[in-house]
Amino acid sequence: MTKISSFSPQNLANTAWACATLMLVNDPLFEAISSAALRTILQFDAQDLANIAWACATLGFENKPLMAAISKAAIAKISEFHPQNLSNTAWAFATLDVLTNRS
Repeated sequence: MTKISSFSPQNLANTAWACATLMLVNDPLFEAISSAALRTILQFDAQDLANIAWACATLGFENKPLMAAISKAAIAKISEFHPQNLSNTAWAFATLDVLTNRS
């Protein structure tokens, strides 16, 4: 966890994905990943955004600031999303019941 702040967007997304694949629930680790991701979210590509969103939803990790940042970044890069990336991201938002555009 001490090196998370130096991870690339792909490293962050892959770490989150690996934890979710193993069903490894570690809130401090996901908080660290979230903090690092929030600082670099504009550098994430479509696959990274989809993977981190999917990982959060798979583990039930609700971090509204992170999901709002993913949403904003995904909208800006929507043309880069492959159908599976888009499907996984939409599923993640539906699963976590994230309402980023409602008051």
